[in-house]
Parts: sequence; structure tokens; C-alpha cells
Amino acid sequence: MMASVILVVGFMGMIQAVTIGSEMMATARRQTLAAQILEHEIGKLRLTDWTTISSLPTTSATITIDSQFDQAIAACGLIKATNITLTRTTTNIDIETPPDGITDLKEVTFTLTWTKGGTSNAAPAATGSWLDNLAFYNPSSIARTYTRKSTALFGKYGLNLSTQRS
Repeated sequence: MMASVILVVGFMGMIQAVTIGSEMMATARRQTLAAQILEHEIGKLRLTDWTTISSLPTTSATITIDSQFDQAIAACGLIKATNITLTRTTTNIDIETPPDGITDLKEVTFTLTWTKGGTSNAAPAATGSWLDNLAFYNPSSIARTYTRKSTALFGKYGLNLSTQRS
């Protein structure tokens, strides 16, 4: 009888460890995807000319995520433009006022935000059968919002630099 209790407790711990490990892998997969999307957007700007970059509006704008990421976004359990969004903010950097009055340096910040599914609040009590509460196929996790930013500086004469924050 005592051995059975120890085995059940051990199995419950193993199931919980698998559940936590699966969630951590999913979070790492989403973080990696976010970094790839941000680097892709900065790379696209590096391939454009100064006229295009200098004409970017200085307000925050929602950007459509490239369709090449659609399959990866779906594999991460996210839905484009629903629980994953990309915004671009452009700022003029005035080191000194140039003679022509046009800024020669722009700071472009891309922000990727996604929400991991779940409920907005923890349930006050467990629901469902004891097997449902143990199973990782039916988690009752709390929704979390993640943000990842990447900033790049673009200069009129070819200067560009980028940093990334999570």
C-alpha cells in the first residue's frame, strides 16, 4: 500500500515536470520566432535606400508580419494580428541641425507583442475530473503577454546599428 502511494506521488511529479517542460519549450520557441521576425524587419530596412527610410512616419504604426512566418506562427499556437502584433516607431535623431534641415539619422524601433493563451485569472478551484487536472493536454494556465523590441539606427550615409531587448 505504501509503495503504491509513493509511485502515485512520483508519477504525479513526473507529469507536472513534463507539463512545465513543455510550456518552457513553447515559450522558448515563441521567443526565437520573435527574434527572427524582428531581425527580418531590420534586414528589410537595411536593403532600402535612404529616401524610403527618411520618409517613414514618426508615429507608431502596425506592420503586417511577413507571410513567410505564417506557418511558424501557427505552429507556435499564435494567430497573426489577433494575439501577435508587430509595430514600428520611427524617431528623428538630431545631433545637430544640418544645413538643409533634413535629419541625417533615424531610429527605428520594432516591437513584437504576443499573448499566450489561457484564462485572465486563476481559477479559485480546480474543475473537471482528477485526471483532467493532471493531464497536460487540458491546461488551465493564466494568459501572459510578452514583448520583444529591436531598435536600429539608420544614417543617410550608410551608418546602421541595431540592438535587441526582450
